[in-house]
Amino acid sequence: MAFLAVGIMDVIGVLHFKKMFPFLNFSKFFDVPSLFIVMGGLLTNAFIINSPSAIFEAFKYFGKIFSHSSVTQAKLFAEVDTFVDWAKEYKRNRIEFLNRMANHNDPFVKYVFSLLGTNYNVEELLTIAEIKIEEQVGRLKKNSEVFKNMGNSGPAFGMFGTLFGLVFMLSSLDDPTKIGPGLALGLLVTLYGVSMTHLLFYPLSMKIMIDAENIKTRETLILECAVLMLEDKSPVYIKDRLLATIDRRITDGKSNSSK
Repeated sequence: MAFLAVGIMDVIGVLHFKKMFPFLNFSKFFDVPSLFIVMGGLLTNAFIINSPSAIFEAFKYFGKIFSHSSVTQAKLFAEVDTFVDWAKEYKRNRIEFLNRMANHNDPFVKYVFSLLGTNYNVEELLTIAEIKIEEQVGRLKKNSEVFKNMGNSGPAFGMFGTLFGLVFMLSSLDDPTKIGPGLALGLLVTLYGVSMTHLLFYPLSMKIMIDAENIKTRETLILECAVLMLEDKSPVYIKDRLLATIDRRITDGKSNSSK
């Protein structure tokens, strides 16, 4: 709200950023008050809808904006061979294998195989592990919702700033020198709102959703492998089953996207 208030105060003439900080006048397309109005409005909206912890958790993804998911289709197919090796080791020496997996660097792998070392049956193992998967994916989807809501509000706060600029312009019709700056301010705020929505917040939201689905696919494969191992299936059957699972998920993903 402080950003929003500072931006509005500059618009109505209480503050004069360009006079206070002349070095900011390097481009007609850069205006600090316009940025403050849009970002202030978006952050205010976000903190009203979400808890501070949820927002700070989501904002960690700004550091990954140009990175790509570590889980890809090619990697999933390659990991199937690793999963099959696990099945072979499990058949040879169950205790030794489970002790080794207890020190695995992947938290989900460690969690699933710790369950495999208990007396849970297949149904119980599936129920517990699926809850874990949904909890992890749900957390990512909440992060996605934060950016999606900010993207939905971007054009609205751009129009909010535009109205302030128009009011400033219309109240200064007796001084033609103020009409241009007022109109420019109004249009810049809309430009910033639309740009942030479609170049930042919506892409980030979609990126997190894609990451969530990729992670869910990988963890589902790991869980399916553990269940098949518990059912004492052969490594050959496990490989074919996991490859079929990947093929099915890829097909479902394409059909959903086409819709």
